[in-house]
Amino acid sequence: MSRQHGFSLLELLCVLAILSILAHMGSLHFLHVSQQAQDQNTLKTEMKRLADALTQARQLAVLSGQTSFVCGGIRCVGDWSLGFMLYQLESRTGAKNAFRQIAFDPSVTVLWHGFPIKKQQIEFLPNGLSGYQNGTFSFCLGTWQADLVLNQSGRFYLSDPQPMVGGQCG
Repeated sequence: MSRQHGFSLLELLCVLAILSILAHMGSLHFLHVSQQAQDQNTLKTEMKRLADALTQARQLAVLSGQTSFVCGGIRCVGDWSLGFMLYQLESRTGAKNAFRQIAFDPSVTVLWHGFPIKKQQIEFLPNGLSGYQNGTFSFCLGTWQADLVLNQSGRFYLSDPQPMVGGQCG
């Protein structure tokens, strides 16, 4: 009588159970890493949008000879997390002439820290300076934070996303 070699049903089920547990653990790690990368890219994108608007506002002020403004919120309510509006005031009527309105991703929090403390808008004078308005815009999403630092001359620099310190934005 020849003896057949093979695996029992119990052995196969144990191997399948172990493989499924390993696959589940690996997929959780992959999803976590993927979400972290997506959050970092979202922060970089939103920071770039504000940086482009600040550059445009500065150039617009210099070229037009009029003060230009970038205000928090697409309706200038002062909440930077809602986005921003780039505008100039009409010289005759005083009405806002909007050049750009951008709403940020709703999952991103944007805070202003600097001088003055509750800054609702950034002004660029016809000479290109930001009129002694210096500070930091902190962009936060998930466990990540990145900063856009504005100096008194109207120039700025961007930081790379870093893990939040103490889990607090700012």
